[in-house]
Amino acid sequence: MKGVRTGGRPPGPGRRGGRGRGVYAPTVFPSLIQKPVRVVLVVLLLAAIGAGIWFWRKAGESTPVSQASALQDFREEGGAAAAPGIPAAGVYTYRQDGSERGGVGPAHISRGLPGEARYVVTKAEGGYRAQLSMSQEHIEGVTVRVGKAGSREVARRTKVTFLGFGQDDRRTLRPPPLWLPAKLAAGRTWGGSYTAGDLPVTYRSRVLRRDAVEVDGRRWAVWVVRSDSTTGGVHPGDRTDTWWWSPRLALALRWDIDMHIGGPASLDTTATLNLTRTTPAV
Repeated sequence: MKGVRTGGRPPGPGRRGGRGRGVYAPTVFPSLIQKPVRVVLVVLLLAAIGAGIWFWRKAGESTPVSQASALQDFREEGGAAAAPGIPAAGVYTYRQDGSERGGVGPAHISRGLPGEARYVVTKAEGGYRAQLSMSQEHIEGVTVRVGKAGSREVARRTKVTFLGFGQDDRRTLRPPPLWLPAKLAAGRTWGGSYTAGDLPVTYRSRVLRRDAVEVDGRRWAVWVVRSDSTTGGVHPGDRTDTWWWSPRLALALRWDIDMHIGGPASLDTTATLNLTRTTPAV
């Protein structure tokens, strides 16, 4: 019958000559282009979110310091024989329980500390150098000069990082503060002020009491000593160290740390450390 189409493609301008391709193209190609672009954007967004979660979790972790790496550092520095007021050189291990929280401005990250900390004692002119590695991200070191009147801190190192960002801070202390007098007695106090580089510091220490701590199945006589310090300048803060100090070993058999630092970057650290063995690894 006239006027009836029984098959083929529907009528429309696209059926006429080459211009048909020009008419259909704008309705097809946008979908072919926009879908892949959207998929790529979604993938990139998910990758960014995943990377952010990974970095955040990583920032909330502390990396233990192995005894092998601590021994390598010790052997590179070289040891020294123990003397009155100087601990035997080597690598000591503390059981550690603690956490810390650091950040910049309103952003903060909390992380637990590893179950063990390493304490490396090496030789230094007129005394010794001691480095406490609470983790690979938090290392504290002191250089101690030992004399007849007692032990004085002459230099200090503090390294704290989060995701690789931070500072390895080394400062000379002037005048060297008295760390521990040669003779301890319950109630004895000492203190003063000094500068750590350009940071002003005041401190006060006190012998609280006699006590005993068991290590290696043996009870060791100790003095419990508390030291409170306040730092000014660009890194203002307060810190309290309490040592269960063995004069015989020249070591803290137990060590409590409570530190709060402010400024552009803040750090709060609390930790309890208990010595596992009195004989160091060498």
